[in-house]
Amino acid sequence: MSSVRTGRRLGLLRVALDQALDAVLAGVGPAHPALRRAHLLLFRFDGIEGSTTAELAVHAGMTKQSMHELVVHLERHGYLGRGPDAADTRARPLHLTPAGRALERDVHRAIAAVLEGWRDRVGQVRFDALWETLQELTGERGPLPDVAEIGTRRHR
Repeated sequence: MSSVRTGRRLGLLRVALDQALDAVLAGVGPAHPALRRAHLLLFRFDGIEGSTTAELAVHAGMTKQSMHELVVHLERHGYLGRGPDAADTRARPLHLTPAGRALERDVHRAIAAVLEGWRDRVGQVRFDALWETLQELTGERGPLPDVAEIGTRRHR
């Protein structure tokens, strides 16, 4: 049996994601030492303000129990709070604290830096083609986010 490694097959997409998450955590971690890589799943979208743990779990593709653990950790470290929902007494939507808003802003800036680095590395044309290819493969639609806007977006 040969000890030579063969190609990654589907793993190459995961390598890119892992590298991106590591870069985001490296950019944010010094200012937010309680943050772990798994917590970045909460900040991949436009905002978590007003979301429930169950909604975030669906978006992140994980169980409600696993998401609950991430949310509780961020609550304990002062990034999140939960409050009542006037429309649904069972729901407890999440609310970012001032520290949580700063964390969200820092994560989005770090994401913008990763995307800018990729764009600079492969060029605008290939970066746009990558985005279009990923949309085609995933069935997701929408314009390529303006990288500069991601890093400067004002959050609720």
